[in-house]
Amino acid sequence: MELTPTLILNLALLIVPPVVLVLVFRQWLARHIRWTVALTAFCDVLLFCDELFYYESFGLFAVLILVQLAVTGAAAFHLYYKKN
Repeated sequence: MELTPTLILNLALLIVPPVVLVLVFRQWLARHIRWTVALTAFCDVLLFCDELFYYESFGLFAVLILVQLAVTGAAAFHLYYKKN
């Protein structure tokens, strides 16, 4: 499998928004860090609306987004309970 610019961009868009959201919420809104999962899902729908609703790539993006949400949720809840 070749790393194309589109694939690299999509990987960056899957990684950067949740990391930024978790870090921002951890720094300033630690009590509400659980909202990062919902905001990450919202960002994914906005960023990947074309891929999500294209019949050939729906399965792949659904799996990647579910893995991303699970990791974001685990990190958010770990940081939430670590602060308390």
